Amino acid sequence: MGRRLGGFLVAVGATLAISSLILLVIGPENLSSPLRILNLSEASVTLDRMASSMMIVAPDGDAFLDDEPSNDSDETYRMRLAEEKSSLDVRVQNRYTLVSPLQTGRRNTYPWRYVAEPFRKTTLTASEGRENAWYKWVIDGHDHGYGSSVDVAWTSLGWKRVALIEKVNGTTTCVVAVKVMVKYVRREIRTLADRDRETFFQAVMIMQRVPTEVGTRLYGNKYRSKDYFNRIHLYYGGTKDCDHWHQGAGFVTSHMAFTLEFEQSTQSISPDISIPYWDFTIESTFYDPKTWRSSPVFADDWFGAAAPANPLRTVVRGRWAFVRAMTRSQNFSDIYNSYGVLRAPWNNDPTPFMTRHNKIYGFENNMKPSGCKEYAFAMKKTTWMAMSRQLNSAAHGHIHETVGGSWNHDVDDANEVDPAVFTFAHEIQALSKELWRADYVVCPVFCTMDTPWRDCQCQCTPRSRTDAPSYRVLDDAGVLSAVHYYDHDHHQIEKWKDLNGTVLHRLPGYTTEESNHIYDELLDILCSPGHIGDMFQATSTNDITFWVLHPTVDRLWHFKRLGKSGDFDETWDPYHSCYGHNPTDIQPFKNLFDSNDAFYTNEDLYEYLRPDSDGLPYMYDNFRWPHCEKIGITLSNEP
Repeated sequence: MGRRLGGFLVAVGATLAISSLILLVIGPENLSSPLRILNLSEASVTLDRMASSMMIVAPDGDAFLDDEPSNDSDETYRMRLAEEKSSLDVRVQNRYTLVSPLQTGRRNTYPWRYVAEPFRKTTLTASEGRENAWYKWVIDGHDHGYGSSVDVAWTSLGWKRVALIEKVNGTTTCVVAVKVMVKYVRREIRTLADRDRETFFQAVMIMQRVPTEVGTRLYGNKYRSKDYFNRIHLYYGGTKDCDHWHQGAGFVTSHMAFTLEFEQSTQSISPDISIPYWDFTIESTFYDPKTWRSSPVFADDWFGAAAPANPLRTVVRGRWAFVRAMTRSQNFSDIYNSYGVLRAPWNNDPTPFMTRHNKIYGFENNMKPSGCKEYAFAMKKTTWMAMSRQLNSAAHGHIHETVGGSWNHDVDDANEVDPAVFTFAHEIQALSKELWRADYVVCPVFCTMDTPWRDCQCQCTPRSRTDAPSYRVLDDAGVLSAVHYYDHDHHQIEKWKDLNGTVLHRLPGYTTEESNHIYDELLDILCSPGHIGDMFQATSTNDITFWVLHPTVDRLWHFKRLGKSGDFDETWDPYHSCYGHNPTDIQPFKNLFDSNDAFYTNEDLYEYLRPDSDGLPYMYDNFRWPHCEKIGITLSNEP
């Protein structure tokens, strides 16, 4: 017993009045019973004489504070030694949790009983102690301070060891040892203190201006510029063959790892940053499609104007005014538009700044962010594949389209339109992109920045207009399998193919001439992608809203996984035709959770991103949606 296990001794004196070491033992076999208290007075031992000799150990002889908790029971996080029955405990708080405690240590939430945050002042307080008691704190094997509370600021993640020694009238009456988990905590952006929100925004602004090569010398090897993130997202969402990060289960793992990499870059600038999330279901609850852009989150010093009223369609006031879109990017990226701007190739917008618009293909956008109903629907999914689709669609919030918008296409602007056509309007961007991938829509190789946009448009080739009928082009590009289109009387075309999957040359209820006109008109519209707001295309990462959007989706995923439903099928189907969406496909991330310098697969990330994993560097503050409850929707992760 001379070995110092875990480097932690609870000590208060020099000699023992008994011949053997006294141990407090609480192990797995006792998890259902209250904490056992060892009455040391019966052994004629005073606790204040045990300083250099007493060690708190578990049944197998290992140090309690050196063992990682085996489950979410209190007994795996706390051990108490007292002369008589005591309720002495340790309270772990900071200025956030003092007001709004973390949802942790309870069923269907995070398992850790005691949680602190790195680089943030944490107050440890003795609770349920005796009157007129004197306290001493030992933290990670070192005497830390005296009194009923002490402040500590941990600078690393993981398990930390705390012992609290209580004395009354000079006699030690109780010793409590607890294990504290240190993690970054992500919070809703509206709940952040002004300083913390400003620190995050300032870090992002630095990443906008300081290249990776310079930043790594200034801030360390975790630093990445925002152009780095723009290029990565463009590479995985803007290639010809397929979309490697969207339209498949790989969306979830790639975007959560991508967000973590971004967060770690901000932490290299200021290590106390946790990336905030924007709970857009609040906007969905309290606003309608015409007013939600007036939410206070779009103030000049927060996200900036959601619908800039200027010809450039760019934010012109506040911290995000004239956010640069890289021009002359040919030497930086293999993918860019005809003007050399770092944007999706099918988005031939020459504007050298981040853009936003409240219209979609000529129509005032009739959508608002997803809300409580879509979240509740996601929580009812019983398979990973179904859950991943919901996270990538309705639960994703429609934020990309509603913030990005589109303009400058061969569709007449209209402020009044039958609601039936909106379904198609919301699909145009995705369908035009598929025509581009199939080489039916092509873009000029190069245009100078002073070339008028009408002379530098992406448009359909003669091959797509004359060499084959429109229905064949649309079918070959995969459009007819996804489109919802309407005739001039606003009746939806119900059927494009027969039971064998063959395209119907003559649509049911229409003449051959009418059918050809419908196909031709559909192709005409899709042949004109126009200009697309940054948030609605493959460099959406250039908009600050991108970075606070995906933690919101991740938070919902955490809530679902913490429910530990026994009937949830976690099978990841390995049959996707596009690389990036199968379980063993490699993603471009490494050293997010370890230092092995090896790229992770999707299935690696799926495991590393488990919300109850000790190795995951972050957690979320809560899983409460009180605004949803006000409209009669309760989100639950109960099995």
